[in-house]
Amino acid sequence: MSRSIRTRITTAVVVGSLGALLAMGAAHANGEPKAVIQGRTAITAHVSGEKVGYKCQIAGSNVSGPWGTVGADGTVDLTLGEVHGDLKKLRVICEDPARGDVSMHTVRADRVSYDGALSPLRHIINNRLFGRG
Repeated sequence: MSRSIRTRITTAVVVGSLGALLAMGAAHANGEPKAVIQGRTAITAHVSGEKVGYKCQIAGSNVSGPWGTVGADGTVDLTLGEVHGDLKKLRVICEDPARGDVSMHTVRADRVSYDGALSPLRHIINNRLFGRG
């Protein structure tokens, strides 16, 4: 086998392996839970893709909302009353009630800061058809 053929085969194996790793990473990233946090004073969040039966809440440094249980469809809607202060530090946390704090994790969240006239458009963009809901 000449050096050129060996180089081609090695290159093909390396590129194929990298492609497989990227494909597995993309598949795993799409399977993780997501949240959309919206509002300016009354904060709400819609969590999707979480495990059924888990409990989730909106939390920040000095504030936390009530816990909500994830339904059979893998979603839960959370509400946090009026918040004054830094809204950028708010996050959605979820945990398995059977395991407690050891299972607590932060859900990847997108923040939507516009309210009012753009609301119907926002709901369309955040729809499952576009892969965000």
